[in-house]
Amino acid sequence: MELELESDTKVAIENALQELIDANEKININRVAAKAGFSNALIYNRYPDLAFKINEAKANQKQKKDSIDSACEIERLKKEVAQLKQRTDSSKKNAVSFQKINEDLWEHIQQVYRMYDQILAERNDFAQRLKHYQ
Repeated sequence: MELELESDTKVAIENALQELIDANEKININRVAAKAGFSNALIYNRYPDLAFKINEAKANQKQKKDSIDSACEIERLKKEVAQLKQRTDSSKKNAVSFQKINEDLWEHIQQVYRMYDQILAERNDFAQRLKHYQ
């Protein structure tokens, strides 16, 4: 009779653990014991193999959560990298555009200087001619 009760208790604890796993609820010895209707001391003292199994399930659950968190972080970082690449491409296009504008402005400045030199030469020539007429 005691062996049957022992077996029923162990099965109830195992079922409680499986229910927590299936429901994706947080797993620990206290929660399994409460779900099975027993104290956690019973699991620690009489079923160390189940305590090990529960802790193993808890570690697996944490590893799975960490894996999902890592995958989410990787996806977030991939999106951020894609956005940064777009911004870099846009900045490169702007830089090329600004370089072209800069070249055009430099050419215009050189034209203005040439015009200035030409006007200055005409002014000096005019001043020379004025000097001869006086």
